[in-house]
Amino acid sequence: MTTLVGVLLMTLLVAAAVFLLVHALSARVTSALAPPDKRGKARRTHELANRPYFWLAMARRVEPYVPQPLVRPTTRLITMAGGLEGLTPAELALYSLVGILVAITAGLLIIATTKWSPWWVLVLSVGGGLLPVIWLRDQVTKRHQALLRDMPFHLDLLTLSVEAGLDFAAAVARMVERGRRGPLRDEFKGFLGEIRMGKTRAEAMAAMSTRVGLPALSNFLAALIQADKLGSGLSRTLRLQAEQLRVERFQNAEKAAGEAPVKMLIPLVLFIFPTIWIILAAPLVFEWLFKGIG
Repeated sequence: MTTLVGVLLMTLLVAAAVFLLVHALSARVTSALAPPDKRGKARRTHELANRPYFWLAMARRVEPYVPQPLVRPTTRLITMAGGLEGLTPAELALYSLVGILVAITAGLLIIATTKWSPWWVLVLSVGGGLLPVIWLRDQVTKRHQALLRDMPFHLDLLTLSVEAGLDFAAAVARMVERGRRGPLRDEFKGFLGEIRMGKTRAEAMAAMSTRVGLPALSNFLAALIQADKLGSGLSRTLRLQAEQLRVERFQNAEKAAGEAPVKMLIPLVLFIFPTIWIILAAPLVFEWLFKGIG
């Protein structure tokens, strides 16, 4: 049985290596024989995505086989994560496929060298396939946390600019110019670009709210859109939103502080308590052993 698994594993690895080599050579020959405009487009796509052309070509071949119900939510997550240098659902599916193949190979190696159950191959393959999705959701969470960190400073800067007499677009431009580098400044820079392209202020803010998907930012933009429609004072709305944001941050900090003791129970039970018991019981165990020997 072990010999058969080893032969199958070697066959799989050789087949994968031959496939990758033939695909790389075919992609290089196709790129070399392509017209100059297509070669330039492929080179620009590679430079923009910061990924090998071979990987992008494989993603294009995988794209027709990606289930359509998964394309829209995956695209939504990629947009919420900031685009990730032009990552596409096909590339994410390709990452999942590579993760499954690597997990299956590792599982077969483990089964061939140990007495583990073959079911571990299924478990590892599922984990390998889900790992890119988990990574994508983690990127969305990190970006939302960075947006929440940047909002108080930029919101205060925007409020001060409006109260100083600037209109909203000029205040946003000043905030983008003087603000800290980060995703929030990038989003407002995109907001200014959409206004220059002809969108109204409400349309640009609604597009940014949909693109980011952060509830705190969506509430802030919704309040600005409502103030713009009703014609109420924009500076007062900004001041109220800034105060509300500070209250929410303080409440979130209190919540995190209250959850900290509960979260500390796991490392305490797993690491601290066993160490304390070892330190307390070690003299008794040594005394019992030495007395028993004597």
